[in-house]
Formats: sequence, structure tokens, C-alpha cells
Amino acid sequence: MSEDSSKKHSKPIPNSVLDLLISDIFKKNGVNENKIKEKLSDEQKKRIKDMVDDLSSQVDTLIDSNKKDIQ
Repeated sequence: MSEDSSKKHSKPIPNSVLDLLISDIFKKNGVNENKIKEKLSDEQKKRIKDMVDDLSSQVDTLIDSNKKDIQ
């Protein structure tokens, strides 16, 4: 399968799969999500949220671009 063909048929990974993978990685490394959330300052939480929003925007742009390429 060519690279262009694989791009046309790729689909985004569902959030539930990502959540499962992240939780599994945390568990394997002894990280407790709730304890981490309690230790983060408001500034750190804001920066993480901004980063996630930015990444989400980039992903949406990439997906839209790929959809246009397919058509």
C-alpha cells in the first residue's frame, strides 16, 4: 500500500482508546491521576488546557486538510 493510499484510509483514534492507553501507561509507571491533579497549580492546569486546545486545533486542521486531499 502506498503512503498516499494509507493516508486516505487512516481514521483518527477514538478518544476512548487514547484514554485507555494513557491510563495503562500511568498504571504501569505507578502514577495516580487524582494525586497529580491535586498537585498541579492553577497556572499549570491552564497551560495544560491551552496546550490540549492548541493540539486539538492542529489535529482538526490536519483532518480537514486530509479530507480535502481525498476529494
